[in-house]
Amino acid sequence: MPLDLLFPAVCLGCRRLLRGAPALPLCSLCLPEHQPLPPASRRVAGIEAIHAYSGPLARAVAAFKFSGQLELAGPLGHLLSRADLLRKGWDALIPVPLHPWRALLRGYNQAELLARWALRHAGHPAVMLQPRLLRRIRATAPQTAQDAATRRQNLAEAFVAAPAAAGRRLLVVDDVTTTGATLEACLAALRSAGAREVAGLALLRTLA
Repeated sequence: MPLDLLFPAVCLGCRRLLRGAPALPLCSLCLPEHQPLPPASRRVAGIEAIHAYSGPLARAVAAFKFSGQLELAGPLGHLLSRADLLRKGWDALIPVPLHPWRALLRGYNQAELLARWALRHAGHPAVMLQPRLLRRIRATAPQTAQDAATRRQNLAEAFVAAPAAAGRRLLVVDDVTTTGATLEACLAALRSAGAREVAGLALLRTLA
């Protein structure tokens, strides 16, 4: 049975049911709040983002990530599945890992749930979700109030990739990117392990 029948489209801003499956899952009332991501900001240094972190999409991601509203994983993953970068024939998708203590406190990894749902909606059975290829070995301070240089310093050597990453084409997935520091640190770890090609994909990008 198609996923659209099991999980009908809902507005990410107000949870109203939508008719059909619009490219942007927002109703006519919530759509005017959405701020499009400028084309020049969609792909920067090997990291692609789909939409701006603003309005109803930002609220939906925050509710999913911090308030345990896991029912949003499917609709947000559906939105992520439309990314052009997802269709490049990767060997595996890797969610940005949480430190074990953070994962224990939150109870789930939002990036892993997003990636899992994106693969379901995109219909790529040959592409595997392989979170064990990348580990976060050092807890880091929250990134929100830090500038770009501090974020990169904060994440230095925070991730380590498994030897199985060698020779593979790998896409790292996250929910939100700002300066790209987290995804860049993940990509660097995978390159150090010998990955053949790497790139980063985020659902939302914050705008300066």
